Amino acid sequence: MKRQLILSILFTSFSLPLFAQSSIVLTPVAEVLFKNVQSTLTGAERNDIAAQLGFILSGDENQPFALDKDSKDFPFGAIVLPTDMNKDGREEIFVSFGNSYTSGNTGSSISLFIKNAAGAYILNLGFPGVIPDALATSNVGYPDLLIGGPGFEYPVWRWNGKAYSDYKTVKDKDYEKLRKTNIEGLSKSYQQNIPQ
Repeated sequence: MKRQLILSILFTSFSLPLFAQSSIVLTPVAEVLFKNVQSTLTGAERNDIAAQLGFILSGDENQPFALDKDSKDFPFGAIVLPTDMNKDGREEIFVSFGNSYTSGNTGSSISLFIKNAAGAYILNLGFPGVIPDALATSNVGYPDLLIGGPGFEYPVWRWNGKAYSDYKTVKDKDYEKLRKTNIEGLSKSYQQNIPQ
């Protein structure tokens, strides 16, 4: 009898966090943002990333997001690209979004969410740019990121152990010489290997 009681208590102790995690309802923005995205993120993490982005729903099925209620006339789409760039088993989440209203001449912005030591996703980047290329060079386990946009030079961002920061620029003529992989391709491969 005591053994059954102890087993029941242990089972309840271990299953409650799992049940609580599975019962988290996605916010409307998180639901649309992560639709058709293969990811290991929990519902709470998806909601947190959506909240940090600050998007609202625009009411436009093809361009579902807006920055705020005053900019609903300028809706935009978003692409979520999960990766594991440093192979530590924790996802990094790139979000490419926007239009000329949100991002000027570039037409899109790029945000990157990386989990910190405390287990919270922290926003990196967050400025106009196209989906980055991961370069063959790296620092503290993360690849350098080349982020394109209008102009003849490309900024390279380097991980400093806590965040990505501006590192150097690459001239247009040197771009083709770099060993690089587009984050979209990395994300596609990563998502194909997530058990369903």
